Amino acid sequence: MNRVCVTGAGGYVASWVVKLLLSKGYTVHGTVRDPCNEEKNGHLKKLKNAEERLHLFKADLLDYESLCDAFSGCIGVLHVASPVPGRHVSNPQLELLDPAILGTQNVLNACLKAKVEKVVVVSSGSAVLWNPEWPSDKEMDESCWTDIKYAKSLDQWYAVSKTLAEIETLEFAKQDDLTVVTICPSIVIGPMLQSTINATSLLLLSYIKEEGRSGGVTMENTERPYVDVRDLSEAILLVFENPKSEGRYICSAYSIRTKEFVAKMETVFPEYNYPKIFSEKSGRALLNSKKLINLGWNYRPVEETIVDTVKNYEEAGFLEKGKPFPSTIRF
Repeated sequence: MNRVCVTGAGGYVASWVVKLLLSKGYTVHGTVRDPCNEEKNGHLKKLKNAEERLHLFKADLLDYESLCDAFSGCIGVLHVASPVPGRHVSNPQLELLDPAILGTQNVLNACLKAKVEKVVVVSSGSAVLWNPEWPSDKEMDESCWTDIKYAKSLDQWYAVSKTLAEIETLEFAKQDDLTVVTICPSIVIGPMLQSTINATSLLLLSYIKEEGRSGGVTMENTERPYVDVRDLSEAILLVFENPKSEGRYICSAYSIRTKEFVAKMETVFPEYNYPKIFSEKSGRALLNSKKLINLGWNYRPVEETIVDTVKNYEEAGFLEKGKPFPSTIRF
């Protein structure tokens, strides 16, 4: 039976990847910081087939030997783990750059040692989007890269970390006998499997709960690119399994302005406290996923994502009246 390792298995995206792999018959190794932490990883043990085919390994991206142990016997590694920050990053080197860049180096070197056949590294749309030279009305494809200097000038340290890590990954792939593919998802939304809310889910929750908005009833009408977490998981497995996959792949389903997104939510769930005033925000966010679609990827309509996500938030208790916003981050 094929064994695949997923890094950061307890995270938002990785949890869905683990679930998908188990449903497809894979034996899954999952790296987590503490396998005994039920709050962060208990949901993984409840997944169908987890008891028989999921093995959690205590590992850290900055600990090469721990990664070697986790990757042993695996034909593939899906490197999903990477810190996603809140709004303010006090120490970019420690909080973002080291885990992303040194962590990716350790993952790739451990893959070589374990004789892994193929690696998928999950990068980010932020490694594409911050490019002031790209024409504003032209869709960004895989040839577009974030300008490091520009991103640093705007304190976009997450974008810097993901861009540098992806460049390192693709350079590594040229030099060594290892098949490596990268995938760049846009803002990932959709229902959660984990119990602690993640950064991109907070964004969607802020559309519904006024306490999550810095402007109260007012919000910027920003255009953002989105992808459903379940469609991203399918994309990660697609590029892993398809022998024709190569290089980098943008994974984004649609770009929508906040006002339109909120209108879609309000149509289905009119009872919540949505923003009423939208201040215009210039700038486009047009990501082109044609390369991935040509490989066989497809995605669900945004309306389905909205219904499933809000129901998930309701079940998790995030939308109960009087319940505080579950973060100090405001949008």
